[in-house]
Amino acid sequence: MNRGAAGFLLAGVLLGSAMPAANAGDKPPAPSGSSAVQKSSAPAQATDQFIVKFKPSAASSAAERGKTYSKAGRATSIDVKEVKTAAGGAKVVKATHRLNAEESKSLLQNIAADDNVSSVEPDILMQPTSTPNDTYYSRQWALSDPNVGIRVPAVWDRTTGAGQVVAVIDTGITAHSDLNANVIAGYDMIADPATSGDGDGRDPDASDPGDYRISGACGSASTSNSSWHGTHVAGIIAAVANNGEGVSGAAPGVKIEPVRALGDCGGYLSDISDAITWASGGAVTGVPANGNPAQTINLSLGGTAACSATLQAAIDGAVSRGSAVFVAAGNENQLASNSTPANCNNVITVGATNQSGSRASYSNFGPAVDIMAPGGDTGAGILSTLNAGTTTPGAETYGYMMGTSMATPMAASVGALMKAADPTLTPAQIKTKLEETARPLPGTCSGGCGAGLVDASAAVVYPPAPAAPLSPIAAKAASLNGALGAATTGEVNGLKDNGAYQCFEHGCILYSPASGAHVSAGAIRDLWAATGFEGGALGYPTTDEVGGLRDGGVYQNYQGGAIIWSPATGAHVSTGAIRGEWAATGFEGGRLGYPTTDEVGGLRDGGVYQNYQGGAIIWSPATGAHLSVGAIRSIWASTGFESGRLGYPTSDEYPTGNDGSVAQNYQGGVIHVGPNGAYIS
Repeated sequence: MNRGAAGFLLAGVLLGSAMPAANAGDKPPAPSGSSAVQKSSAPAQATDQFIVKFKPSAASSAAERGKTYSKAGRATSIDVKEVKTAAGGAKVVKATHRLNAEESKSLLQNIAADDNVSSVEPDILMQPTSTPNDTYYSRQWALSDPNVGIRVPAVWDRTTGAGQVVAVIDTGITAHSDLNANVIAGYDMIADPATSGDGDGRDPDASDPGDYRISGACGSASTSNSSWHGTHVAGIIAAVANNGEGVSGAAPGVKIEPVRALGDCGGYLSDISDAITWASGGAVTGVPANGNPAQTINLSLGGTAACSATLQAAIDGAVSRGSAVFVAAGNENQLASNSTPANCNNVITVGATNQSGSRASYSNFGPAVDIMAPGGDTGAGILSTLNAGTTTPGAETYGYMMGTSMATPMAASVGALMKAADPTLTPAQIKTKLEETARPLPGTCSGGCGAGLVDASAAVVYPPAPAAPLSPIAAKAASLNGALGAATTGEVNGLKDNGAYQCFEHGCILYSPASGAHVSAGAIRDLWAATGFEGGALGYPTTDEVGGLRDGGVYQNYQGGAIIWSPATGAHVSTGAIRGEWAATGFEGGRLGYPTTDEVGGLRDGGVYQNYQGGAIIWSPATGAHLSVGAIRSIWASTGFESGRLGYPTSDEYPTGNDGSVAQNYQGGVIHVGPNGAYIS
């Protein structure tokens, strides 16, 4: 239908009109094909990897390079580690987490300021870039001209919309070699055979039989040829790109789901509402479920009316299911609030601009308009796929149309590209981001043109990649909130059992898969070092230091035992059977108190002892571990300890009466102590 023609009050009318078709005989030369180019490495570009060339004095010294990294890390709170050596000898370093642009700049500047560094540059990611080789691409000013177009070429290197489905609710679709590959099954939602144009009601065939009119039809005294409006709209969105022919869609990686709701005289609101519901994955009575719900819905249609409750309910349902609904503002050069569905809630209403970037002469305007997109105007329309038939489908061709019908799929394409880049975006977020990133019209606008001209280069943004998971050591360090001070080494791997460590100003963190990551510091660390670190009998720490013990004591457990420290006794190792016996007495809270020595070996028959504040524990292979305390210990000492005639204890002390008498068994006898004295038996 020509621009400005009136429709029924509750019927949709096409919001685009035809211009002369492009002829196959006047194809311009094809633009050059794709090529790889390096993107700008501006200082503010985000990267988490840098190429550092050191001066000769530091290039061969890991310690000097480590000082450089630590200094930069302290200044920026960003740790780095070397990941490889480049061919020229430069070191490639990588931050331990993903950086934003400002963090990248700060880290680069701090590394560059170090006296050891000769040069540093961001190790940027590069991407291929391309220009479509479609024959008529140069005529697609809405795509190719960055001044007045929607700037989609700037994002095609990142996404063309693959994985997205865009429902075009329109006149249906005709076969076209420049479009077929991107069309999936749709549905004919026109219920009335009298207005469907194909002689039947609703069915799975969404093909366009033609919407031509003869005089007297639809209340019109004139005749009109078939518009092939749905084919034109679909091509704007998803014509196949880089196939050496025809045009390119604005989002050539999406799939078009044609939903036929406009017939000979337009489309009834009830059919259009059901089409919206079905396209978005909702249930429509008598119609099979849609196996490919559309994330984006394009409605290049409208009627002069208030937004009806039925239509609003269908839109709200679609949005609740995650479908963004793009609608045409209308072509009457009036307030868009007079047109439906432009005046409905939960839609993205699109006005049209011309090739100079001004509001198109016909485009509706006002507060109901959300954004603008190229829709063409007299002399410079929007080129897309079309059909040459005047009534029923004929040969495929290309042609120009103009209208908010053309602007809407431009904006919908950008919405689909946004969703492809960030599938988490909701319809409301897509609308908000389109408005926030729109740019002022290059030309003029009177009456209100929403947020401005849609700008894909700003709107299509991949969400930040999830931060690389912290290593166990880095996670442990982060949990300490800087308590250990600045790092003095990087993470050092290759320890026993796949362990690693990193040292800081006030201690180190040790990690192994079996023991986890734990802090090692102070006197307890010094004693652990004396045992051979993780290679010694204690192995890796299995806890951090645990305080709150009696008299200000602290302990730390290890795979092979523990180290216990108190201000009065210092740090000592506690392991094995002797530790088991000490535990039975109540550890430092029992009668023995804290250990005052480590285990002392070299005794007769392989024996070992450990002294405590309140006595000792003695162990031998033949007798096991037993306490030695008080008066009985003194008597045993007088006999020569384990080297005397009594040998090793074979029991702990035990009571022998109600008067406080006790005894302890030994290999060579028994020591008795009571109120009346002591004796050996």
